[in-house]
Amino acid sequence: MHGLDVRLLNEDKLLGDSTCLQDAKVILCVISKSFRLGEFKRMCRNAAIPSKIVSYVSYGSYPTDESMPKPVFKMEVDFEKAEFNKKQFKSMVNEVVQTLNERSEEMMGAIDFPVGLAQRSSHIECSILDCVLSSENSVQCFGLVGMGGIGKTTLARSIFNKIHSQFERSFFSLNTRAEVQEKDKGTSGLVDVQKKIIAKLLNNRSDDAKIYNEEQGKMVLSSKVKHINALIVFDDVDDGRHLEALCEPLQSSLGPKSVIIITTRDQKIVDSAKSTMIFDIERLDEEMSKSLFYWHAFMKPKPPADLENVSQSVIKACQGLPLSLKIIGSHLYGNSDREYWAESLKLLEKGKKGIFDVLRISFDRLDSDEKEAFLDICCFLINEDVELTCMFLNACYGMGKTHLNTLKNKCLITTYVDEDDGRRSRIGMHDQLRDMGRHIIREERRDRAWDEETANEILQERNASSSLRGLSLWSHIPLPEDASDWTSLPRLRILVVKRDPWRDMTHLQAERGRLYPQDIFRNVRCGGLRWLRWEGAPFEELPQGLCSTNLRVLGFRWSEIREVPTASLPNLQHLDLSLCYKLKRLDMTGLSSLPTTLERLSLNMHYEMYDTEGSLESVEDVSLATKLKRPHYHELPKAEEVSSPRDIARKFGFGGM
Repeated sequence: MHGLDVRLLNEDKLLGDSTCLQDAKVILCVISKSFRLGEFKRMCRNAAIPSKIVSYVSYGSYPTDESMPKPVFKMEVDFEKAEFNKKQFKSMVNEVVQTLNERSEEMMGAIDFPVGLAQRSSHIECSILDCVLSSENSVQCFGLVGMGGIGKTTLARSIFNKIHSQFERSFFSLNTRAEVQEKDKGTSGLVDVQKKIIAKLLNNRSDDAKIYNEEQGKMVLSSKVKHINALIVFDDVDDGRHLEALCEPLQSSLGPKSVIIITTRDQKIVDSAKSTMIFDIERLDEEMSKSLFYWHAFMKPKPPADLENVSQSVIKACQGLPLSLKIIGSHLYGNSDREYWAESLKLLEKGKKGIFDVLRISFDRLDSDEKEAFLDICCFLINEDVELTCMFLNACYGMGKTHLNTLKNKCLITTYVDEDDGRRSRIGMHDQLRDMGRHIIREERRDRAWDEETANEILQERNASSSLRGLSLWSHIPLPEDASDWTSLPRLRILVVKRDPWRDMTHLQAERGRLYPQDIFRNVRCGGLRWLRWEGAPFEELPQGLCSTNLRVLGFRWSEIREVPTASLPNLQHLDLSLCYKLKRLDMTGLSSLPTTLERLSLNMHYEMYDTEGSLESVEDVSLATKLKRPHYHELPKAEEVSSPRDIARKFGFGGM
């Protein structure tokens, strides 16, 4: 499933070598009619099993007992009596993956149903390793080319998991195109990826890499990672500029046993990268398509007899595209009404010329709040923290986790473990689904703007101020002139203002007189705001119009803010004031003014800031300012555990109290 070294052991092998389990990280015991628990106990009697994950998968109902190594999971599988328990299975897989990550097995996450992965990836793996063995003095580059939704990323993840341990270092850039675009209108997107490469290959924090522009990043890559034999994957590359900034410096500096893998829809990209080999990724064949669809639609390897014929037609209409098979299968899961299936098939055949039309079927079956949650994620919340996303969705629609679980069960979103903090999960989404959602906004809704292009399109419309639900902007890019007439944005739920400090300076000097976000939002009322994140905000006080009582998530990293009126934010759950060097006071001089809802607080600062003009003079007389070098996030104590801000500081672990 993950490209691991998996060994199948029978009784003879285990009894013949009692040490064969010593290096095992996970043991999976399959109990069935032909292999009972007593036999497993006998096999393990003379074999040491120290601190292993032992998972029992019982094909049928067979007991375990307390004398065996304590299992993390026990699940029963009997397709004759019940469907496959997908939730239990995913919990088991995620626990195993997390354990492997903790033990330096750098994994790229779980794949629900890896249908055909072994067959599709084994040839590519062997070809790559053969080239590495024969290479003496050059980095090898390989391309995976195919249309969107065909499974390039899944294949790349499987190959990465299988072979990464054979290299000194490894790095996987997931959704490179999206990561660069989300932060572009400057060079910060590419710079961020350059920093991550340096951090991963040198085992540092990405913040430690002093890279301020793309060209400097290329020089740092060329000089800092010399002679390291590494495996690098750049997933979803669509721009030659990405190769120039990321791939070319590595090709000239990495060790001769290094491998770079590029996934793309554009053959020209891998041609220009001077690839050693290029692999065209084909659609799934009929048998693989059936298997993938059946698992998602029925949680079983075969369909019910009464749905077999219509299933064949649905599979045919999906044309061997793994993404379509997963989305449509998940959409039909749990519904055995043949008329519903027939109707879905008609919609599928009607729109089979475009993948958006196929994916749209699942979106159209969501209820209204689920649709809005999906569109919010498409535009603003991809790669965001799952807990923060839940806070936001709950504030907007009354349910957070429920909506996320619905979207996840329908394969419309994924979650993945944060690579820098294994305790946190983030939101993922296939780029085709993201593009489909944004297409709906552009063509129909016209109520969210996530970049300069959509802002210029949507904000000039007459009813923009009354309909706008979400807005993401760069601080250095001016807004359309129509925005000067805004007095209120009553439906605005999420506002994100991003910062490129170098562009801020050049644009403000060159285009004085234009309207920038800081000019507009000093006075505009946003009473419905739930999420406000403004990097480098120029305000010393939170503007009254942005001081919404509905705010759940508030972030002002690198800002000039001096005071935060927490008493006026009764529903606030997350507050990030990291690197706010002028910060003098939080309104927390007593528990009565501290929002009881607050769950997360970030006051992370550099040591050299402590003697600046701000330095938190008061959260009870420097009480929280003495040692703000702690990790980013701190869980607030329950109200009954504290009686003063001094107790809060002690709970955080700040010294000098």
